[in-house]
Amino acid sequence: MFAKTSDFLFTILIIVMLGLLQTQNALASDMNSGWNMGAAVNATDDWLPGTPIGEMYCSEGAIDLSNPLVPLCPPGTTLEIRNVAALGLMHADEPRLAGLLSFTVNGSLNATDFSGPVWGTFMLAVDTCKGAWKGTWDGLRTFVPGQLNPFDALIPPPGFGGVWIGKLDMRGTGSGECIDRLRMKAIEIVTTLTPMPVPYEMILPCDVFGCLPEGVSTAKIFGPWHP
Repeated sequence: MFAKTSDFLFTILIIVMLGLLQTQNALASDMNSGWNMGAAVNATDDWLPGTPIGEMYCSEGAIDLSNPLVPLCPPGTTLEIRNVAALGLMHADEPRLAGLLSFTVNGSLNATDFSGPVWGTFMLAVDTCKGAWKGTWDGLRTFVPGQLNPFDALIPPPGFGGVWIGKLDMRGTGSGECIDRLRMKAIEIVTTLTPMPVPYEMILPCDVFGCLPEGVSTAKIFGPWHP
């Protein structure tokens, strides 16, 4: 049992390391926006356990939520997600980007492979001062077949046969004593292991042994807007 658990956590570690490399490459290519470039900040986004609260429905027909990890819609339709609220803890090597993250999730996901556009809002309450970042995010969630999914060993064959990778663009503006009127921009790579994106910790054996963060980010802080 211990060996299986060690293998499980090692696989999660590899997934997170690959995500960090993707964010660093994406930030270098996607952040050429004309802003004054700041120092790159590495961060992780560790979602807090909790059942998604919001609206989910099919573009056509009735949704089947008998398995909350695999919401089913009729073939050829989309799973629509609206205003699903969740929380996470951001850890960063820049204190002004670390704290409690609250965010909303919207998406329009293919009923077959649960890939599609995603978007929402976020607020990051900074731990070290009375400040908060508020902003929006958007991106694409894609099913990547053939990638190791540790949960495949826990469900009947053939398992999921891959993982879901989301590349998200985040941008926000700060308010408060330490980040007032500053701006931030980030690329976050989120890895989820089930059709419904939920925290690893909600699923065995992560709820017993713990798992690494769902998201890895590379971010930058920029100067304030000029009047």
